[in-house]
Amino acid sequence: MKLFYDDEFDAITQAINNSGKTWKQVAAHIFPDMKPDSAYARLKVCASSNGDQRLTFGQVIRLMTFCEAYDPLMHACDETLHARPDRKAPEDEAVKLVEVINGAAHTIERAMKAMEHLKARGGIRAVA
Repeated sequence: MKLFYDDEFDAITQAINNSGKTWKQVAAHIFPDMKPDSAYARLKVCASSNGDQRLTFGQVIRLMTFCEAYDPLMHACDETLHARPDRKAPEDEAVKLVEVINGAAHTIERAMKAMEHLKARGGIRAVA
């Protein structure tokens, strides 16, 4: 990953070039509704400062995800004077999700017990 990027087009180009994927593969992913050669031509125009077309924010995110290269994100951080982020470890995210799921299951269990208690006291007949 570069320390500095000339501009957003340089960052996009670096992400594609360093991904191990071809420009045509990336283009087909970014523009799935287009013919491969047309998608390739459009991506080349979008990645050029001289071009008259630009990638949308969502397309840049799709590009980074597909390429597993985050040069545009790093460029955005540099331009806005934000620290470059560290990548989250999938294992850490999985642990957090399990904690959230367990907490939700515990909440549902407590609610179900409260509902049964209310039914046992004759407070309600039936709830949809």
